[in-house]
Amino acid sequence: MQNISSVHCGDLKMPGDIKRRHQPAVTCCLLLTLLCSVLKAKVTEEDLILLSGDIGVPHCFSRQLETVVCYWAAEELQGGDGGGVGDVSYSFYYAYDREAEEECEITVQAGLRTFYVCEHDDVILFNDLNVYVRDKATNRLLRSRKLELELFVIIPGPYNLHVVWEEDSDRFRVTWKPPELDVSFMFKYEVQFWSHEEERQSVVVRDVKEVLLPQLKPFLLYHVRVRTSWDGEKPSIWGPWSEEVTLTSVASAETIGFRCFTSDLAQVCCRWEEEVLDASYLEVHYKYGQDSASTWRPCQYSAQHKDCHCVFPARNDSSTSVKLNVTSVVGKCGLYYNSPFWINHIVKPPAPELHVHQLPGNTLALNWSSPMPGIRTQLIYQIRFSTDKGKSWTTVQVPSGAHAKEISMVSDKTYILQIRAGPDQEEIQGFWSEWSARVTTKSSSSSVWVVPVVIASFLIVLAAGLLLPYIFPSFYRKLKDKLWPPLPNLHRVLDTFLAEIQKQYQPNSTLYEKPQEEAAQTSCLEILSEVTTTSDRQHVSRDYVQLAPPSYQNEEYWPNLEPLELSPGISAHSPLPGGLTNQTYLPTGWSMG
Repeated sequence: MQNISSVHCGDLKMPGDIKRRHQPAVTCCLLLTLLCSVLKAKVTEEDLILLSGDIGVPHCFSRQLETVVCYWAAEELQGGDGGGVGDVSYSFYYAYDREAEEECEITVQAGLRTFYVCEHDDVILFNDLNVYVRDKATNRLLRSRKLELELFVIIPGPYNLHVVWEEDSDRFRVTWKPPELDVSFMFKYEVQFWSHEEERQSVVVRDVKEVLLPQLKPFLLYHVRVRTSWDGEKPSIWGPWSEEVTLTSVASAETIGFRCFTSDLAQVCCRWEEEVLDASYLEVHYKYGQDSASTWRPCQYSAQHKDCHCVFPARNDSSTSVKLNVTSVVGKCGLYYNSPFWINHIVKPPAPELHVHQLPGNTLALNWSSPMPGIRTQLIYQIRFSTDKGKSWTTVQVPSGAHAKEISMVSDKTYILQIRAGPDQEEIQGFWSEWSARVTTKSSSSSVWVVPVVIASFLIVLAAGLLLPYIFPSFYRKLKDKLWPPLPNLHRVLDTFLAEIQKQYQPNSTLYEKPQEEAAQTSCLEILSEVTTTSDRQHVSRDYVQLAPPSYQNEEYWPNLEPLELSPGISAHSPLPGGLTNQTYLPTGWSMG
């Protein structure tokens, strides 16, 4: 539909007869202005879009609660002839509940579509509006409708729209001023935002004049706009959108390794990864506190802190915020923001100095001093060591307050040791320090202590053997008898043997007992008597004395001998053999008279 209000007065052609009268220019302009005001459209394209969801006929709305406009298209009423200007075949009436009907003059708005429009300034809220369309000739009712006018109020969009970065929440806050209407407390607002990489998103809020946008993707250009509607239980139409505002989203400081810390509680050091940032120009600012009166101050480079990109004084009486404005090499701008922090939450101690002493038995004694004496009781430590030249590490946790540690080593190994310090994350929070310088030591070989241990063991055994007879004599004697039993005295045994033999063969001896006659038994030794005649006719008798096994006391020291038997081939008249076999004979010589 062509918007008549867009037609400029200078473009209109005046009738030829008026030109010929040559009226003054002032009169012509007055007439043209009057004609333009008459031809001004009462229903705009924007109104049609806003009311596109209304299916009732006739369509009615209120503009800023000042006027009521009702309209319908010619094709929406059956039986309408669609007459043009000056040939209106409809009549329009309206009435609020419990009030009389009033007629409204109908005007025809021509364009791509022809609309019949009624406009009046009788606006009453919270009272049903009844509208009627009748045939003008027959007064026949063609359409009627009852509607709640507040649900069809076209409220203009908010103005003074602003988007500000909210440091505390790390998000953007959108603020605006509501339309200047007495019932603005009954409005609701829809905030819409989008970027070229994301679809449109909306947030609806009620009875407020600001909203906090959700987390946005970093470094994107976003558009934001707001519109207004009546806040009621039933759906209502939305007003036009406000003017758009643009913003560039903020990136998290973690994406570029942007970190601020203090190692002395007096200065704050800020660093970031330059290779990731890839910036042609950047500025770092900080401020104390979060109120609007706080001002951003530039963070300057300090030659005394070579490891810091910028340094600023630390304060413990308020929180601190830091932001980094960056212009990339391609000209793209962005903002990196570090969330507000307190000075006792960003402590990063210097690396401690590790001292190593090797003790006997392959034990290492480690000690160190606190890198920050002011908070030494709030610091904890970690010790790590490696036996494969730093390819793998074993970490040992040391509790807070400790400044020494002993570690057992494996023999014949080279150890690399390091230590670092960090806050205990309770009252003091922050980050681990860098690892200290490496300390290398080698453990002793296992064969070194073998010789001393063997020598010491030998000396202990020797001393115990020498001192045992004096300290525990009875135990020593028993132990000696067990280990070295006594040997028999051979001289004493022989004397005892001879004495026993002599006692057994003395008849007068008390120890001698005449044996009872028993059956003849084989004797080990027999006494034989042989009478021989010598040359001087003397009888020579050769006796042999049988030695019977004596019964003596020390029988345990003698072997058991089997009884000796004489060979049956030897007789009293047979000569004695030259030698004795398996017998023992004691020859005796007797002289026979």
